[in-house]
Amino acid sequence: MKKLTVFLTIALFVFSAPAFAMTITGMDTAENLAQEILGSGVTIFNVSYTGATAASGYFSGGIDAGIGIESGIVLTSGYASNLNGNSNTSDSITGNNGLSGLSELNTLIPGYSTYDATVLEFDFQSDADSAYFNYVFGSEEYNEYVGSAFNDVFGFFIDGVNYALIPGTTTPVSINNVNNWSNSAYYNDNDPGPYAFEYDGFTNKLTTEILGLNAGQTYHIKLAIADAGDYILDSGVFIQGGTFSDQPVPEPATILLLGFGLLGLGIRGRKRFKK
Repeated sequence: MKKLTVFLTIALFVFSAPAFAMTITGMDTAENLAQEILGSGVTIFNVSYTGATAASGYFSGGIDAGIGIESGIVLTSGYASNLNGNSNTSDSITGNNGLSGLSELNTLIPGYSTYDATVLEFDFQSDADSAYFNYVFGSEEYNEYVGSAFNDVFGFFIDGVNYALIPGTTTPVSINNVNNWSNSAYYNDNDPGPYAFEYDGFTNKLTTEILGLNAGQTYHIKLAIADAGDYILDSGVFIQGGTFSDQPVPEPATILLLGFGLLGLGIRGRKRFKK
């Protein structure tokens, strides 16, 4: 009976505990950022990083925040530290790093110019004919600036070809392409709430599929994000740790499922502003 009481108490805590803060740790080296997302069956080398150090880092607590990924790395067009917290505290979180954009990103959104680009890139080899990783894109540009000139964008370029696409299409993931009105099945509105997460909107967890590779051949990947139209209102891409692999990697069971297991065991025994 005492064991049952203990397990019921743990389960009650799991089910009633408030959302915890997403925690951001600043980046240290480009090599460590890349190693954080590395899974099985893939080898990486020649790692480099371009952008502000403050723009990137490591995150944890993503499941409680609601983004569907527990931990990994985040690349932003502003300040990664703006994501520390357990609620959507502002409609205009901004980090202006005063840096240039990226020509490859400009090609994904013709007619727009990009700014404050953050780029992590490296060479890799896969043991199979494929590679995968999981990610989420979010932004403060939602929802006020959907359809405007502030079309923040990111890309996952393999030898110059973008693989950050809306599932089943050749359409890049960006503010104007995934929102309440376009491809809304992949979008989560957080303006205001209900997620314990700073950005005003974000995508579902998506999987990048890189198919048709030659096992053992060297390829170059460039993970890039930038503001579009101006330098303000942050956007970020969260890449799940340990998922850059030659096979798809699902997100491990959440603490909620763990709570059910323990219970069963016990019973059995913008406002946009001027720059």
